[in-house]
Amino acid sequence: MKNVMFAEIVERIKADKHLGKEVPSFDPSNGNENAEYLFLLEAPGPKAVETGRISFDNPDPSAREFGRELAVAGIDRDEIAIWNIVPWYLGNSAGTAIRAADGDDVRKGMKYLPLVLEAMPNLKIIVLVGAAARRAHIFLSRLTAARIVSCHHPSMRVMNSNSKAAEENVELFRFLKATKM
Repeated sequence: MKNVMFAEIVERIKADKHLGKEVPSFDPSNGNENAEYLFLLEAPGPKAVETGRISFDNPDPSAREFGRELAVAGIDRDEIAIWNIVPWYLGNSAGTAIRAADGDDVRKGMKYLPLVLEAMPNLKIIVLVGAAARRAHIFLSRLTAARIVSCHHPSMRVMNSNSKAAEENVELFRFLKATKM
């Protein structure tokens, strides 16, 4: 099978789902297909739809916190790809409210993960970011020999309810960087 590039995956999802901007692209500033780490979150938020990309440069607190954690841990942009278990926006058309991904959303979104994995020949570690992303663990375990771990979601809700969450994420990211094979 031909190695599909990330841009082609995004276009395929848009065509399959009859969507447009609701499926943001990968951030071109990241390593993407050449990355060793794949960070999988739940679903794009309104700022990702607004900017057109899944990025820790997006103007929202969760994105900024995630970028800060990676920087403190010493993980560089060229080492990462960031994507979502459900790659399309689950909010209202006004972009003012987002709902949590349900089991059906996750199942439909996971259909595209094999393409993402196939496009990443250097992939060593998949980090499932938050509870919703963890629902894909067993599915992913059957597709790849890459190491699969999970971390806290960088949302302010999680950070405010668990004072150690950010510190634990940074410690995990540092450990992954030190032990990647």
